[in-house]
Amino acid sequence: MNSIITLHSSKIASTDHPLQVMIVDDHELFRHGLRDLINSIEGFQVVAEAESCNQALTLAKHTHFDLVMLDMYLQDGNGIQVTHQLRQEITPSPRVIILSAMIFDDTLLDAILAGAHGYLTKDMATGEITNALLRFRQGELALPPSTTTNLIHLLVQKYQEVIAELTTYHQGGTLSAKISSPQSNQVIPALSKVVSLLTPQESKVFQFLRLGQSNKQIATQLSISPYTVGKHIQNILRKLGVANRTQAVAYTSFEGGDSFKEE
Repeated sequence: MNSIITLHSSKIASTDHPLQVMIVDDHELFRHGLRDLINSIEGFQVVAEAESCNQALTLAKHTHFDLVMLDMYLQDGNGIQVTHQLRQEITPSPRVIILSAMIFDDTLLDAILAGAHGYLTKDMATGEITNALLRFRQGELALPPSTTTNLIHLLVQKYQEVIAELTTYHQGGTLSAKISSPQSNQVIPALSKVVSLLTPQESKVFQFLRLGQSNKQIATQLSISPYTVGKHIQNILRKLGVANRTQAVAYTSFEGGDSFKEE
């Protein structure tokens, strides 16, 4: 089904003004089950459904929603991208709760940093989802109870990585050591300088990238999502000053890449 589905609930609006909810998921059966569950919770009302990122953004531009329950992985994009777009393109932007089959540390962190107000798994019991939404209504993040402490640790780790990278930039100054690539006249930073700016996780991705592994293979090796592998590769390419992974491998080979070995 490719059309946007808009539902008008028969639930009578209370004086508390129930939160107007849009569900975005490409599985019709799951959408309908979640719709029935949300409509049974006091203070919530599902008013629309969509099955793609584009449909969700189109609806959000023409209809006000208080909350978007958004699948993490859709055929035309992912929940984190849509969360960014909703915040940038819609005023006032709706709050977002990400839905996924499972929670990876990296996608959880990225979702919260993108502005999501929660992250729930699809296998949670109805009572757990209900409690999470009620806590959300009270101003808390909608998260499985076991996830809250882990999120705090992830945020602290992210803060430490950012501080370490800023410190490296300040200590090293601008990347002044330059060489010319034999494939072109482009002036690019020396590899040793660039490698020193990679985060530990980017360094691991870089190793597998040089071995010719795909994003999916790298994700499996590091137990992270392909989405996050793509983000790391984008950062690596930016720091190398190249346009794609082929150029990155060719550049590191020219630079004596064997000297950059996994510890």
